[in-house]
Amino acid sequence: MHECALRNKPFDSPHLTQQSTPSLSTPTPRRWLILLAMTGSLSMIFVDITVTAVAGPAISNDFHIDANGANWIANAYLIALAALMAIGGRVGDMMGKRSAFTTGVILFAAASALCAIADSFQFLLVGRVLQGVGAALMQPASASIVIDSFAPGERGKAMGIYIGIPMTFFALGPVIGGLVTEHLGWRYVFSINLPIALAALLLTLYARPANQKNADRSFDILSALLLVVGLPLFIVALQDGSHPDADGAQRIFSLPYIIALLGGVALCGVFVRRQFRLARPLIALSLFHDRALLADALLIGIMQFAMAGIIVEGSIYAQDVLHFTPSQAGASLMPMLVPVIFLAQVAGRQYDRRGVRPLARIGTPLATMGFVVWSAGCVFEQYPVIAVGMVFLGAGVAFIMSPANTDALSRAPDNMRGQVSGVMQTFRQVGGAVGVAFAACIVEVVRATGQPLSVAIGAAMLGGACVAAMGCVVALKMPSREMVKLSPTPLR
Repeated sequence: MHECALRNKPFDSPHLTQQSTPSLSTPTPRRWLILLAMTGSLSMIFVDITVTAVAGPAISNDFHIDANGANWIANAYLIALAALMAIGGRVGDMMGKRSAFTTGVILFAAASALCAIADSFQFLLVGRVLQGVGAALMQPASASIVIDSFAPGERGKAMGIYIGIPMTFFALGPVIGGLVTEHLGWRYVFSINLPIALAALLLTLYARPANQKNADRSFDILSALLLVVGLPLFIVALQDGSHPDADGAQRIFSLPYIIALLGGVALCGVFVRRQFRLARPLIALSLFHDRALLADALLIGIMQFAMAGIIVEGSIYAQDVLHFTPSQAGASLMPMLVPVIFLAQVAGRQYDRRGVRPLARIGTPLATMGFVVWSAGCVFEQYPVIAVGMVFLGAGVAFIMSPANTDALSRAPDNMRGQVSGVMQTFRQVGGAVGVAFAACIVEVVRATGQPLSVAIGAAMLGGACVAAMGCVVALKMPSREMVKLSPTPLR
């Protein structure tokens, strides 16, 4: 019992205006229906990150765009998520988590319909951005709703389901995209969201999870603008600047892209400085004085950075190097899925017993090894080797993502859970968006030196291994559960 109280202490800060409420300990009667609705919605969000990876070539053919343009089908969605997730978490605290969730579901469904009927590439990108806006409202609210609906002793198990099943769909995205594209056409890739959104909406309206609101309704518009402009500017410059033209790889060093990169970094820097100076910031960065929370956020961001670009490039590799059909390309990623399915629940139960640190110390080396093996398989064009790397990566991810997310949300006071959820998902989506751009940058720069696509994508995989290795360092420096109770100190 004293653990819950001590977990809330790191959030005390002069920069925060709290209206503390005791942690919810009584489970909601319809909590399993609520979990079903929240898990379905998150699956829809996650599958839309990767489902277009295999559909990309078909969309490119219809709209006559190049490979770099095709990357923006995924990146437009990821950038919107990354830029708006923290704002979505804050809005959820203000308007109520259930209200934010249902609004997000409706917007996401409408945007999916727009994508399905798009008659131009630009129109499709608008739909993808609007999908990101809807998802940015849904995702922080849904995670908070799950934590609020379950007693502390059930949260690890519930969050294992909530994260594990969507991670399965994240990996299944290329499979689903390949089958749907091959047999029905790429437009149905977006249409399949409509019945899922309807089911999630109806279940939520029936189960009626708590609609808790934060009494603090402050919202710093300037901070929101800095984040919404600065982060996309940085990512756009990174991805588009890496696409070679007549000057080959030198384009990444051209003045317009350097200005855009530096401008994005500067705006994000101003945003960070402003958060520390405001009495009621949009994102309470003083949260990261809590060493354990900072480690959770870094693990989530690092792993999503490493994975997102690899899923996209791995699907391209399967079709363009191994000459798989779209459905075969999707199925080729299945070895990564199996460990996630079987180990996510194990990780959730182990989190309830042991905390996040021992799981992270298992997961990060497994993921790093997976990227290295996958890279070797790409260079030598050996799918069996690639499949072994996928198994290691899937196992590592299962031990990292759900426990880290559960730990962060369980530590937060009830009235700040939406904001904390938004922060964690911002780390995830920023990592994913930058990861897609980073992987594309490596591929384009290596290709510009005359290397074949297999070597270029292998280099991107090795880049993922380097990023995942940073997660090993974070896991080694994480405090134990006992240390968190006694001394929440900054991570150095």
